[in-house]
Amino acid sequence: MEKHEFLELFEAATKAAKSASRGDAKNSPAVSRCVEAIKRLREAPESLAYEMVIDRKYPQIGKSHGLFTEHKNPRIQSEGKILYSLWLRYLYATGRKQSSRPRDRTVVKKEKKLVEEEMISRTTGDSNRDKVREMLHKSLSKVAVEMKEGVVSCDYWSVAASVESAMFERLGSFGGTQKAKYRSILFNMGDSSNPDLRRKVLIGEISGERLVTMEKEEMASNKIRMQVQKIKEKARDKEENRIKSMMMFQLDSMIMT
Repeated sequence: MEKHEFLELFEAATKAAKSASRGDAKNSPAVSRCVEAIKRLREAPESLAYEMVIDRKYPQIGKSHGLFTEHKNPRIQSEGKILYSLWLRYLYATGRKQSSRPRDRTVVKKEKKLVEEEMISRTTGDSNRDKVREMLHKSLSKVAVEMKEGVVSCDYWSVAASVESAMFERLGSFGGTQKAKYRSILFNMGDSSNPDLRRKVLIGEISGERLVTMEKEEMASNKIRMQVQKIKEKARDKEENRIKSMMMFQLDSMIMT
């Protein structure tokens, strides 16, 4: 992604967010455009995102923080918090690398401002939703120990927030009619014998939207799948034997008559 594309995406997200704030529809075209632009911005290389966030030529990037993270639309607000949380992580990482060099006061001030918003980006204000995010974060954090390689650049909080947002959007509140689905997802994400599911979700191979639509069998670990398969095979064998017995009984009855 080039600088001009980054700016175009940011401008598109800003315009769409302002347009969405004037409407009432939760899933209006403006909301979809804004969310899509924000997701594209998250794909920007770390070096480019860092450069754009601290560049004095583009103060609107920092000043527009509240436009997204405090938006009345929950989808825009959630995606905005994830985006700025990701950029904050970039600032942390680059700041550590440059800690031995003199720091520009403006850069430090911007970093401090984003640090103050870090905890906000992790919460929704809804205790049930925040609890789900914490549980997902705990499960995703296991991947670093389980896999050891290939997950260094992943932001567990951002992924947890993104997955929870997809769950909330698709399933509604945790205490609602889809509580069983919530429990199924959280169980499989935290299952000690299911590291592959966590890894795929963390690296984006399985998106939050996809995870929400997966059946229990799809999410289950290989161990549980094998157990389910054995149960199905036993049930099938039992049914086949029952049918055979019935046919033999009917055949015997015909012979006797």
